[in-house]
Amino acid sequence: MTINTFAVPESVKIGCGILYPRLREFIRPTDRVMLIVDKIVDELYGRNVYTFLEGHCREVKREFVHAGSLREAFLKSYYIVNRDFDAVIAMGGGKVLDVGKYASSMSKRPFISIPTSISHDGVASPIAVLKCDHNSVRSLDCKIPSYIIMDLDIIKTAPDRLILAGLGDLISNITALRDWEKAVHAGKAKMDDFAYIISGTAVRAILQYTKPDIKNTAFLTQLAESVVLSGLAMNITGNTRPSSGAEHLISHAIDATGKGTLHGIQTAMASILVEYLYGGNYCFIRNYLKSVGIPTTFAEIGLTYEDYAQVMRTARTTRKNRYTILDEIPYDDAYLKKIYDAVYGGIDDRQ
Repeated sequence: MTINTFAVPESVKIGCGILYPRLREFIRPTDRVMLIVDKIVDELYGRNVYTFLEGHCREVKREFVHAGSLREAFLKSYYIVNRDFDAVIAMGGGKVLDVGKYASSMSKRPFISIPTSISHDGVASPIAVLKCDHNSVRSLDCKIPSYIIMDLDIIKTAPDRLILAGLGDLISNITALRDWEKAVHAGKAKMDDFAYIISGTAVRAILQYTKPDIKNTAFLTQLAESVVLSGLAMNITGNTRPSSGAEHLISHAIDATGKGTLHGIQTAMASILVEYLYGGNYCFIRNYLKSVGIPTTFAEIGLTYEDYAQVMRTARTTRKNRYTILDEIPYDDAYLKKIYDAVYGGIDDRQ
């Protein structure tokens, strides 16, 4: 018998007004820490956090993220090791958190993650998405955060579209799990039942809110808990299978057109199409997304029919060795038009 072992955060705190009490709990007065932010978050919250840390620990070094690049993460990890810092704190959106996550993982230091929005399910994942040379983007393995502080008073102030993107990314677990099962049956992937259950539970918990309000504390709490669970499911498997299938490949292909929007918005919209390909209740997903104001068509995110056709033909090539339903459908003009008409009601945005 093989027993799968995996790491979990030492602490995950979700609530209102919890930032400073939890920082006081997690950081010792003798600690030397690096605080990683970007310019926008620094103006909104970072300066106050920096001042707090100056008064609470032995030394604090504030570093900024500009591009969300692998180079930035390397340089910060070098500084952390060279100056023998005790911990890394990153506060911001996905770009900042991923740089902090990877820098702390390389330097083998505890990482405190403080999301200022819930724009995707990478909050607790073992993946850092970083820019590399020639504008390429890579998903790199790393350790999950040691501590996660999700202060809902801060998250509520984030732009609505960032919260909607996090919700959309979570909703796309529905089709990602279908693709995972398909890949297993095709001998292209291995199933982890525990991770499968966790990912499914995370999205079902959100779907219980039939009238979701992204500013409601109870709903935001559940959304925060669900994105953490989704990230943990990826940590259990050591890959993104529990939350990434054909809908994510379509999102990557949309990005390649240069017309992309937020990742979670794209994966949610694409999950409608993928659910249709599976013969599932795609209208349910579409109606749920509409109820919260998430775009449900290519046209709504600024893509033409020609863009759609290009995206569909290139999506399966955007990630090697990721077997999905896109590997089993034809790509002739007639079939792509059939999908488009069925999912989007025959709306033709070519005019």
